[in-house]
Amino acid sequence: MGFISLSCSDLFSEEPQMTFTDIPQAVNEDLPSVVPSEKYKLECYRTEYYFCPGVSGPLFRIAVVKDICKDPPEVISMSECEEFLECDPSQFKMGEEDCVTATGLPGKKTVYCDKGHIKEGKCETECVEEVCDGIDNDCDDEIDEGQLNACGECGPEDPEICDGIDNDCNGLIDEELVRPCSTACEGGYETCVDGDWGSCTAKQPEEEICDGFDNDCDGAVDEGLDCLCTIQDIGTLFPCEEDPLLCGTGYKTCECKTQDCTVIGFTPCLAMCAWQVPVDPNCDPFLGMALPYELCNNHDDNCNQLVDEDLYKMCYTGPPETLNVGICLAGMQTCSEGAWGHYDSSGVFVQGYCKDEVLPLLEDQCNGEDDDCDGEVDKEGEMEDTDILFIIDWSGSMSSEIEAVLMALNQFAKNYKDENVIQWGLIVGPRVPGIYGSNNYLELVSNLSPFEDFMNKFSSLNKNTMNGQHEMLYDAVYLSLMDLTSAEPWGLNDLTWTTMVGNAIQESIPELENFKINWRPNAKRVIITFSDEHGQSFMIPKNLVGGSWNSNYDGVTQDILLNMIATSLDTVVYTFSNPTSKNASMPFGNTGWEPLALINGGKWYELSHSSTQMYSNLMEIIDKEVCGNE
Repeated sequence: MGFISLSCSDLFSEEPQMTFTDIPQAVNEDLPSVVPSEKYKLECYRTEYYFCPGVSGPLFRIAVVKDICKDPPEVISMSECEEFLECDPSQFKMGEEDCVTATGLPGKKTVYCDKGHIKEGKCETECVEEVCDGIDNDCDDEIDEGQLNACGECGPEDPEICDGIDNDCNGLIDEELVRPCSTACEGGYETCVDGDWGSCTAKQPEEEICDGFDNDCDGAVDEGLDCLCTIQDIGTLFPCEEDPLLCGTGYKTCECKTQDCTVIGFTPCLAMCAWQVPVDPNCDPFLGMALPYELCNNHDDNCNQLVDEDLYKMCYTGPPETLNVGICLAGMQTCSEGAWGHYDSSGVFVQGYCKDEVLPLLEDQCNGEDDDCDGEVDKEGEMEDTDILFIIDWSGSMSSEIEAVLMALNQFAKNYKDENVIQWGLIVGPRVPGIYGSNNYLELVSNLSPFEDFMNKFSSLNKNTMNGQHEMLYDAVYLSLMDLTSAEPWGLNDLTWTTMVGNAIQESIPELENFKINWRPNAKRVIITFSDEHGQSFMIPKNLVGGSWNSNYDGVTQDILLNMIATSLDTVVYTFSNPTSKNASMPFGNTGWEPLALINGGKWYELSHSSTQMYSNLMEIIDKEVCGNE
């Protein structure tokens, strides 16, 4: 390009343009030996400015001093090429650049030249906050991100209906779909299974028999039958628990209702003392003889002024031969107003409803379980060799969750035909009871072994040894990974467990033989943790013992575990915890459970004391890791 010639008096003179090579070169060695006077300099010396090539972007110039009194003019001196202007003043708008607004949205800003200096205009954008409309509103090349429901659509998920489809996209099909039904006898319920409503659980009318009950549900008892309260039974006492008797059991008498005894019937149900002679003056004819237990009959049998209280029983509405086979589990019913049933998700009592029962599916699936409850597991599926290590918080607050885990394990694993496909292990902690600070350490209860051996050890653990101090499950994860990666920062001999006893530090060195997990070389490895606390560590390098000590700062941290998991081949972690410890951040570092699961494709689950929910969560893990189903 050409370069503009400039002078002192007129910076942007109309002198002809010159290239850099046209600029005369200073020959300082030819300068006159006589120093010119100041008057001569004032009259004859002129300084001219020329643009010269810079590195990039800004404009550069050189200053050339000439003696114009000589013919031709003589160059006296020439400066170095120096930065003068950032941009060409003749160009005002230089273009646009990408930018980000104060609210984080992408935009454009105008770049312009103002008196030789680069200035930037305000960042303008047409982008807005993302809304669910099928448009990339915030201009980040993603559409409706963070706005879609579980089904990948705008708005709330569809409610679950009985159609064999996961309508609400929660991974379950036709879950907890119950609707009331009735017969002439009573109300009941129907349960949706595989897209079809099952039969009504309400009692069906039967032929009337002589038993004191309305068998055909027509409102009359023993009608048309020669049975209770016949002429031969006049004066006979019959036990009763009905109105007007308020509680316990009483009696009613078969008597003549007409003088000629053509009409026979019962007296009201009254307390037994009503027939005693002489009549007890303190006898209340409406209070019967208390029974030692309550019955489901809408009557206060035990005379505690409560009706049908605390009555529960197991129930199952599937084929009897499928109960406790495969996935099939009994549910629970409670009593209300003399009827067995349970409350649905909206809190309405549904007569005959068997809550939490698991019924057989129509077809068996490859998921490590007997889905159709016929005694055969995965008839057509194949499973991969997998080692599963449970790490469980053995504190008193976990007792109900541990029971749920045990019940779920019994169901999805006891029917495996090939017990060598999956090997099971268990670490618990804290285990040893005692005062605060005394030996609250981990225990490898069961190294990886067949299910029966593992389950026997798990089930036989003494729950009286549960403790609520030092749930050091971060340490357990660390120890279980040591043979799977070289990323561990310390060896066992470098570590110690520390607890505070008063103002003193108590130490214990982890023993290798107690934490050597017998991982199989060619098996997938799954670690599953259960805890209602955030991740804790009480295992630290020996050289850090003393002075101010903090478990979550000096010991096994989340970053250490994340690095170890990420570098452990074919190893994935699943975690169960309370929402408060899902992504917990304590004063000295992150101690949540979900990041450990996500690093290698695992998953975080919320702890539950429902065996049905726990069963569903654990089967999801088995389905993915053992059967390879995403």
